[in-house]
Amino acid sequence: MYNSISNLDAIVKTISGTGTLPAETLHKITFCSFAKAGLSLHGATNKQETEIEKLIQTIPAPHRGLANGKLYLNALSFVRSFNQFLKKADESVILKEANIHHILDFLKERIGKVGAIVVLDCGSIPEIVTMAGKFTALNRNAAIFDKAFINPVGATAFLTGQMVSFGREAFLRQYAQLLKETLNAKFYIKSSTIDLVAHEHGVTIENFLTSLNIQKIFNQINHFAKQNSVLITSDHGYDLVGDEHGLYITHGYKEECPLNFSKIALFLVID
Repeated sequence: MYNSISNLDAIVKTISGTGTLPAETLHKITFCSFAKAGLSLHGATNKQETEIEKLIQTIPAPHRGLANGKLYLNALSFVRSFNQFLKKADESVILKEANIHHILDFLKERIGKVGAIVVLDCGSIPEIVTMAGKFTALNRNAAIFDKAFINPVGATAFLTGQMVSFGREAFLRQYAQLLKETLNAKFYIKSSTIDLVAHEHGVTIENFLTSLNIQKIFNQINHFAKQNSVLITSDHGYDLVGDEHGLYITHGYKEECPLNFSKIALFLVID
């Protein structure tokens, strides 16, 4: 797992080189790179390849090559390694990374204290990587930790169901509050934007990207990051599914798909 996440560093570095672009454009480039990589490994149909290429054509021409070239190759390396990890994880009876107590101990040891907590419901790898690249371009230290929260079912309930062991109600906001207390943060934010879009506009990837408003999410985080260090994480990511209906976004998908990112939640620290 740790080697998989370290592969994201090259992607973040490349994205940061185009950090003056709007967050939506950076996110689209990142998303398309991962999607193209996932489709390559999954065995895409001609229709699916056409759909992703059509989306890539909406990226400004000077930067379009990234999604077909360098970023695509970096994403391909990551997705291949991540898929191998998932197969091993499915065979494991117990995953420490799926236990919130273990995760909190890890974060407390690694971070100790942070200024603010941001929990993005359904925040997935493309969003976290985009944020890391954007903040790196602003000369901020952006570190994606080499350990992640593993959500085997890709659903919020798997995480919130563990809140009872802390004497809390089963809500994602309680997880954000718990992170705040554990890391002595001044405040926390729990955003449902990505999850709502995934559910309401998840029919096509184009609708998903158009509706997400990643610039607004970045601006919200940046408002607090200007004065505080920030930990950005999520409860799960999302999956890119390809079937007879085309390519679409969901989470908790139970079968193999081009991108099975709903099973992982990264930790990104901006300081």
